[in-house]
Amino acid sequence: MTRTYTFFNHAGGVGKTSATRDFGYELAQLGHRVLLVDFDPQGNLTSFLGADKWNLNAGNTLLAALLEDDPESVTAQLPDLLEVHGMGLYPATIDLALAESQLLAKVGRERRLHNVLSRLPTPYDYVLIDSPPSLGTLTVNALVAADALIAPVATRFKAVDGLPGLTRMVSELKWVKPDLKFAAFLPTMFDQRNRHDVEILESIRQQLVPLGPVLPPVRYRSADHNDASMSGEPLGLYKPASDAAQDMRAAVAAFLALEGTGEKGRS
Repeated sequence: MTRTYTFFNHAGGVGKTSATRDFGYELAQLGHRVLLVDFDPQGNLTSFLGADKWNLNAGNTLLAALLEDDPESVTAQLPDLLEVHGMGLYPATIDLALAESQLLAKVGRERRLHNVLSRLPTPYDYVLIDSPPSLGTLTVNALVAADALIAPVATRFKAVDGLPGLTRMVSELKWVKPDLKFAAFLPTMFDQRNRHDVEILESIRQQLVPLGPVLPPVRYRSADHNDASMSGEPLGLYKPASDAAQDMRAAVAAFLALEGTGEKGRS
């Protein structure tokens, strides 16, 4: 059974895209079949995985499949899949922004991505979607396509201050998808040496546990994260012994324990 999760936070600077990349990589390292969907026209996930955006165009994205009016013809409109670091990737380019306005005139516009992902020619254990940070047509598609959301939350006061807005946005989207929920919250940008971060982490746990599980925090080291992204590699591949890579492995393990799964084939 495929599980689809969208990484979403309307606030920028919380490490959403790198979390999508590294979470997917750790799942793949455990033997799970993982598909990453870059659904942000900025294409940062595509870049962070080493894909050459200079040689990509609209035909490499999901744009044609999203705009296809015949549901049975969607599969024929799917682009060739990129294989990156043991995962599949549907990349994004700025061309994907065309879908933002063009979908407004389409029937079933909120469910277009869900329809596309339900017709994938290859089965996956996990589909992880990196959504745009703003609440537009693409983001609504990314949220509706998910079984549940994984919300990266930075251990910063500004991020905690924005949590009511995040939860309200998800609540309002229940008009489109009544069972939409948080699968987990992932604390990011954490510095255990900083009292502020420790206090904010506790605040995050107190506020969010009623809404969904809070995973172990992922420490942030700018040199490690930035260098991994510039190298186009997941952090667990670029620097597997780093604090952040170890933290992400722990977060993924905790998430799989919540699901009742672990390495592929185990229960």
